[in-house]
Amino acid sequence: MTIALALEYIPRRMNDIGVGTNYFIRFRHFMLVPLETVEIDAYNQFFIQLDEVPDITIHSEFGQYDLSDASINEQQYEHQGQVTIYNYSADIRHVRFIQVIPKN
Repeated sequence: MTIALALEYIPRRMNDIGVGTNYFIRFRHFMLVPLETVEIDAYNQFFIQLDEVPDITIHSEFGQYDLSDASINEQQYEHQGQVTIYNYSADIRHVRFIQVIPKN
C-alpha cells in the first residue's frame, strides 16, 4: 500500500467504524536487525503497512503478512491488537506504517 492510498483509505475506514475525524495519525518506521522480533501493543489502534517488505512476518489479530509463506492466501496490510514483526532475513529490514489512534 502506498502512502497516498493509505491516506485516502484511513478517513474512510475511521468513518466506517464510527470514529469520523476524531483520530491522530503517526508515521512509524521500524528498522529490524537480522532475526529481530518487535512486539507492539496496538489495541484500539490500527497499523497500516506502507511497503511490501521481503523476509519478514507480521502477525496480528487482523491476520498475517509474509510474502514468502505460500500457505497465506491473503496478505494483510492493516494490523491491530498484539502486532508481532519478525525479520528472518540475514539483512536489516525497514518496515513503515501509519499508526492510526482514535481519540476516544
